[in-house]
Amino acid sequence: MLYLLVITICLIIFTIGPLLFKRLGLVDIPDGERKQHSGSIPLSGGFCILMALGACVFLADYLEATDSSRPPTLILAAFFALPVFLIGLIDDIKPRPPLIRLIIQIISCWGFILTTDIYVRDLGDLLGFGNIYLGELGIPITIFMVVGITNATNMFDGFDGIVGSVAFWAWTCLSFIALSTSAYSLTFIPSIVFAIYFFFSTGLFGERVKMFLGDSGALTIGFIASLQLVVLTQGEQALFSPVCALYLVLLPLIDALTTFISRLKAGKPIYKNDRRHFHFILYDSGVSKAVVILIISSMSMLATALCLYGHFSQTPDYIMFYGFLTIWFFYFLFLNERTFEN
Repeated sequence: MLYLLVITICLIIFTIGPLLFKRLGLVDIPDGERKQHSGSIPLSGGFCILMALGACVFLADYLEATDSSRPPTLILAAFFALPVFLIGLIDDIKPRPPLIRLIIQIISCWGFILTTDIYVRDLGDLLGFGNIYLGELGIPITIFMVVGITNATNMFDGFDGIVGSVAFWAWTCLSFIALSTSAYSLTFIPSIVFAIYFFFSTGLFGERVKMFLGDSGALTIGFIASLQLVVLTQGEQALFSPVCALYLVLLPLIDALTTFISRLKAGKPIYKNDRRHFHFILYDSGVSKAVVILIISSMSMLATALCLYGHFSQTPDYIMFYGFLTIWFFYFLFLNERTFEN
């Protein structure tokens, strides 16, 4: 019953959102370079996702489907994501210096940490020499991680539905882990929200209600997801080890790291937009947009499968970490070779 109501609420919000943003003139206009879509598409993705998450989690709480022993971290993450969403929306309308976005993200992350006292206190046995305990040093490291993943998610938002598919597989993975431990399992609600967003963003429900995330939506997804990964990997109620979280943000993270290194080598600002991303390289080499999205979604599904395997097989943290570095190494080689060819 709960999930039927969640689907209904999402369909209503995701139908009204694009129409509202069109009326307000908050649309994405193609520029012939990075933005090569046709027509003006509403930038209502972030707004709809925030509204849907908030409404559905409040509904679950009203129906007493939540675990009262756990803090309402998803709601708090969505609350502190509001400033991140708003500055992203302002940036969508008229671009602002990246420093402003970073300051807002840092302050919002600080607010979440001060409210919940949840941050990365240990990283697990990443290197094979024992647990890496951070203590209070974990506060600035947590902020760095959250801001990094938030912006990596935004950078990865190149095509309709890419970030939505990555988020869907990540949250679905979290849901299976939560259910396997009989723990707080509202993670299925974000899975439903992101699945429905994917259908709207790719135009499968019609061009009239098609929408994009824009900076506001991509930053919002990255911010909420990164905070939830911190929550679910720390403390006595942690569901899985911190290294497994790397696999849930695998593609946005290694794509951003590779892009940053490539831009530094080329002497360009790391936040300067270009087409040196995996999805753009595939598309510019002749792969259709639909196939690119399918490839990204399949890779995200594989990454979450690796996360699940590592978790349930109790694979040592350092094996998982070195596996992550190996994947990044080959990804780096591929992107640099393709960039050099172009």
